[in-house]
Amino acid sequence: MKAYMFINALHGQSLTLTKAIRGVPGVNAADAITGDYDVVATIEARDLAELRDILAGVQGVAGVIKTTTCMVLAD
Repeated sequence: MKAYMFINALHGQSLTLTKAIRGVPGVNAADAITGDYDVVATIEARDLAELRDILAGVQGVAGVIKTTTCMVLAD
């Protein structure tokens, strides 16, 4: 399953946070963006249990304030 995770970072931390999120297992890509969110990450997981673990890994990165996750319904 695939999901997009939109992340809000502490002020001035988006570039550092993006690099850290790229290192979380299950994160295929992460990019600093403009708009309501600071970072968007692409996530691939085998099942919901693995997805929860990946989300917890991203949320545990220092500097993450809030996340919103959108699961892809069809490829």
